Amino acid sequence: MVTQYDVIDKKMELWPTDKEEVMLLKERVDEAARLAINELKEEAKAGGKKRRREDGVGRDERDRDDDVVEAGVPGSRM
Repeated sequence: MVTQYDVIDKKMELWPTDKEEVMLLKERVDEAARLAINELKEEAKAGGKKRRREDGVGRDERDRDDDVVEAGVPGSRM
């Protein structure tokens, strides 16, 4: 295990990156941040009430397996 104290006086080697790829990822992160801010603003306008799906399961109560099933990807559920 490596801690912050093990690397204080060590210089990390530069990780090779492609500027175009980084900029594409930055655009995706910026878009996700914008959507999250807008969603929070909408929830604040609605009085802080979270929307629930018809089956009574809100977004926060779902796990990644639910997303996969909803997307139509076959798989076994445990």
